Order: sequence, then C-alpha cells, then structure tokens
Amino acid sequence: MYEFISQLSYIVIFILMVLEGMSLPIPSEIIMPLVGYYSFKGYINIEIGIISGTIGSLVGSLIDYFIAEKLGIPFLSKYGKVFGIDDKKLNMLGTWFDKYGIFAVFGFRFIPLFRALISFPAGLARMKIVKFILATFSGHIIWNTALALIGYEFATQWEMIINQIEKLGYIIAGIIILVIVAYIIAILIKRRRNLR
Repeated sequence: MYEFISQLSYIVIFILMVLEGMSLPIPSEIIMPLVGYYSFKGYINIEIGIISGTIGSLVGSLIDYFIAEKLGIPFLSKYGKVFGIDDKKLNMLGTWFDKYGIFAVFGFRFIPLFRALISFPAGLARMKIVKFILATFSGHIIWNTALALIGYEFATQWEMIINQIEKLGYIIAGIIILVIVAYIIAILIKRRRNLR
C-alpha cells in the first residue's frame, strides 16, 4: 500500500509539473519544495521526485513549443491569455530569443512568471528540437533540484506552514458550512412566510 501511494505521488508531481511547464498557474516554487519536504518525511524518494517533476516540466514546455510551432501567432494572440501570455510579453520574449537563442531558453527557466513562456518564441522560431530539449531540460533540472533541496533543508519550517494552512482550511470550511446553513435557514423562513 505504501509503495502504491509513493508511486501515485510521483504521478501527481509529474502531472502538476506538466501543467506548470504549460504556463498554467501551478507554481513550481510550491510543488518542488514540497517534494523535498515529503522526502524529508520519508514518504517519497527525492531523486525520483526531482526526475518526475523535471520530465513533467519538459513535457509541458514541449506542448507549448508545439502549440506555437503548429498554430502560430494568430492562435497565441487569440488564446494566449489562457497561458498567461499576451502580445507585449510575446514580443519581449521574442526579442530576447532572437538575440540570445538557446541561452535565452536556458536562462529564462530561472525567472518566475517568464520561465514557462519562453517556449512560445522558441516554437515560433522553429528552434531545433534537440537544442530546445537540451536547454529546457538543463534549466528545469537545476531549478527543480534547487527548490527540492530548499524544501528538504527547511522541512521543519514547511511543517509549521502546512499545519497553519490546515488550521486555516478548517476555519474556512467551518465558515462555508455556516454560510450554507444560514442560507438554507433563510430560504426555509422565506417559504414559510410565503405560505401564510
């Protein structure tokens, strides 16, 4: 059972990091430190967690690359907001890519908010896929390893933060339940008055 939960954890890490690599609002700055935290607790293996996250990031980045390569600027102009990219960001990233090429793809992997978006200008420019994969994988593995190690080193602080989040979650759940109950009571009172 424990082995199954561990394997499931790696699948979850992979899926979340695919979404992160696709420029969706799933921050690696939270996911990967949690990999370190849960490995400190003995639930998962940190190396497998890092590899799962990095392959996930790479897959997500490749999806963005191929979206840009196959569908081009008209698609990104129309639907780019889904991925958090607009014409201004695309032009800025395109300028950096035109100037620095493979180094831009690698370097932007360390810049939050833009790290996933650099895949789009690379796809638009039809950058050689081998170069793209090498630069992207290298950037992701360094970034994800650093975040996981931070999570591991500061595991005790993470525990305190997670406990506070759990407590806050119970409070929010309690408030939601009270609001729902109050709403139901208000509807029932209103119906009774209407029946009179």
